[in-house]
Amino acid sequence: MLFVRREDYSPEASWRLLEWCRAHGADEFGLAFRGPPYLPGTRWAAADEMLVPFRRRVASSGDRWTLTGESATVLRELLPDGLFGLEDDAASPHDPTIYRGARVLLAIATRDGEGRLDVSADEEASLERAGLPVHRERRA
Repeated sequence: MLFVRREDYSPEASWRLLEWCRAHGADEFGLAFRGPPYLPGTRWAAADEMLVPFRRRVASSGDRWTLTGESATVLRELLPDGLFGLEDDAASPHDPTIYRGARVLLAIATRDGEGRLDVSADEEASLERAGLPVHRERRA
């Protein structure tokens, strides 16, 4: 288990981290939203509408969406400050989770500004070669 931190990633670098995940088999993502879901006229409803083409309902796990180049572009619109970005909007998306084969590959706790990566030793080396910073310890 490795950790990634907001202070190490500009918004653009966070999208490189997402692309690294895609290149290493990531195939789905999830988001959390503040506020009540599916109320017309909310940011949540607008985001949901943008994500409809990619939705994959997973029983007891909430909504998940297929991760593709096209859905990654939608994520960039929904998270303008990157994967670690945090907006104060009551209905803003947060806590992106990236899945590979139904298992969590990357989970970011937006409020904490930290995420965890579940990768192999070879993948850790690949992250390093790609210039994507990781930490072995959770922030104290």
